[in-house]
Amino acid sequence: MSGGWRTKKTILPSEQGAFLRRLGELKSQGYPLDRAMEFLLLHQENLSSLHHEVLKDFLNGHTLSDTLKKLGFPSFVCLHLYFAERYGDVEKTLLDTSVLIDHRQREIKNLIKLLHYPMFLILLFVGILIVLNLYLLPRFTALYSSLGQSSDGLVSILSTLFKQLPFLFLFLACILTFLLLVFFFYLRGMEPHDKWSFLSSIPILGYYVQHYHSYVFSREASYLMKGGMSIQSMLETFIAQPYRGIYHDMGKFISDELNRGQSMHQTLLQLPYITDELKRITQHGEDNGELEAEWRFYSQYCLTSLESRTEKLFAYIQPCLFLLLGIAIISAYLIILLPIFQIMKTM
Repeated sequence: MSGGWRTKKTILPSEQGAFLRRLGELKSQGYPLDRAMEFLLLHQENLSSLHHEVLKDFLNGHTLSDTLKKLGFPSFVCLHLYFAERYGDVEKTLLDTSVLIDHRQREIKNLIKLLHYPMFLILLFVGILIVLNLYLLPRFTALYSSLGQSSDGLVSILSTLFKQLPFLFLFLACILTFLLLVFFFYLRGMEPHDKWSFLSSIPILGYYVQHYHSYVFSREASYLMKGGMSIQSMLETFIAQPYRGIYHDMGKFISDELNRGQSMHQTLLQLPYITDELKRITQHGEDNGELEAEWRFYSQYCLTSLESRTEKLFAYIQPCLFLLLGIAIISAYLIILLPIFQIMKTM
């Protein structure tokens, strides 16, 4: 079988949350997973005959996480379900991941909605810039020449700036594109540990990197241990998962350090993409013997912190854009109005 269809997104991202939620609800009502999967796939209008091959693989023993990966679900969903298949709480994880997907889709929509009006103002400013450079500024220059005057002071500075703005924007866009490409290829060549260590050191982004990895590790490790696994067995599960290289490397590193006699707290201190709070909680949990419970509680706190930080970030984006655009548009109006006032003074 060719591998091309495996990467085809047969379930739209906007429908993935509802699909997982319905799958979890059907399982909670006693449906076997294969029947629930077949029932839901038959109601997907955008699916081709390939869903029969997916079902066939699932019935032949492929895991749910692998099946969802073939259906186009993101890696973080498959990762959570991979662990859930080991500790035996697939139903709850299906419902939890449906909430995560819905939340991600909602945040994307909120960001797009947040940027709608600023994007309109940017287009308006571009229109004003085009009119200024093609019509108004040349006519004002011709008018000044006919009157035997020259623009000076603030008008001259703003006129020069607005004439150069298109070239400046093009130059900055080329530089930004080049830097993003260099950054992307630089990250691609790095090992997972080095890549996420580097990303965790970047302001703002580092907060999300640390809290996301801390959330995944504390949540899945706590549920695996709650299901009866030892710490070493839990780490072997992290090493065996095929979806995220960082958790394979993390599991192997922690396992090696524990075998050398280090404590879990001492080991996590060496991982820069883990929050300081999780490191302190790990030390506290090891001291009182409640490591699994404290990890599980902290994973919930991590998720809440990520949501709260995102809301605060969104609250800053729009005012900053409005401020910059306001300054630009006021400057454009000054270029239009100041020459008129100067001409009126000479009359």
